[in-house]
Amino acid sequence: MALTAGSHHIATLTADMDRLIAFYGRVFDATVLADMREDGLRHVFIDLGGGFVLHPFDVPGVEVPQGELPIFKRGRIDHLALKAQTAEDFWVVRERIYEAGASDGQVTDLGPLLSAGFTDPDGVWGEVCWDRPADQVRSSGEASTWEYIPYPERV
Repeated sequence: MALTAGSHHIATLTADMDRLIAFYGRVFDATVLADMREDGLRHVFIDLGGGFVLHPFDVPGVEVPQGELPIFKRGRIDHLALKAQTAEDFWVVRERIYEAGASDGQVTDLGPLLSAGFTDPDGVWGEVCWDRPADQVRSSGEASTWEYIPYPERV
């Protein structure tokens, strides 16, 4: 049995802390747990729910690449994935990321789960996933069985 109990946080860099806080607050109803300034830098803990925290740093003089980068060329951490507890929560978040201009609204039906991708204001790629109950799984999850659901369609 593992000695840890799941994720705590992921640390990122941001070019604009207030912009990032506003985005996660508006789209995910996320709240700031702590806003700290020390040694010329600012870092916050943003509660994304379920015990998962985003820990961005705003470091003066450090260039943070902006815009979406291709998969597997994003650095040591490729993306973050957030879990929606219910199908209704998933569709609400999908709408919000679309309205925020962070997504084209497409959903990928992977069989066992639905995934809605987004790019945050600093170019960090993320996805929101909803795990289907076992009796609602549609396929094995192999890429050849994936379905793409354009905005504003729903399943």
